[in-house]
Amino acid sequence: MRKQILLAFAAATVLAGAGCSSITTNVDFDAGAHFARYRTYAFKDVHDRDAFQMKRVHAAIDRTLAAKGLSRAEGTPDLWVVLHTRTRNERRVTTYNSGWGWGWGWRGGYWNAARVEDIPVGTLVVDLVDTNAKELVWRGSATRVIDRDETPQERTGYVQEAVDKLFADFPPKR
Repeated sequence: MRKQILLAFAAATVLAGAGCSSITTNVDFDAGAHFARYRTYAFKDVHDRDAFQMKRVHAAIDRTLAAKGLSRAEGTPDLWVVLHTRTRNERRVTTYNSGWGWGWGWRGGYWNAARVEDIPVGTLVVDLVDTNAKELVWRGSATRVIDRDETPQERTGYVQEAVDKLFADFPPKR
């Protein structure tokens, strides 16, 4: 019986961890913007502590926007792509109580367990700014739990997945 309880606890822990590995996205845009007229873009004021990660983000955005028909401009673009990144720690408390037994007089054993973890969570915000109007026309954010032991290849894959998810419905339909 105890072995079954431990297996159930292990399975629940694995499933909880698997649910946290997904990328959550949110997109908003100016419904009055004419996205069909945007043909070119350039990155604006991108400064970040993690140069490797920013290179991955640039490459992912370049691939994705090229697939959407936009090209990177050296001169004055139609859109500025402005990137913001942030990380924060979320505290996660996982508890388990075996919770089995019979009434007041039962003297069997049960156990409780609690685990407290600080989970790093990263967010990428991508703003598209109309260079003529100097107004924000589109914003997307992607958030996910960060595994500090990821390989560079895994990080590149997650960045591309996040950017693909952000721009899945771009340009937006009015």
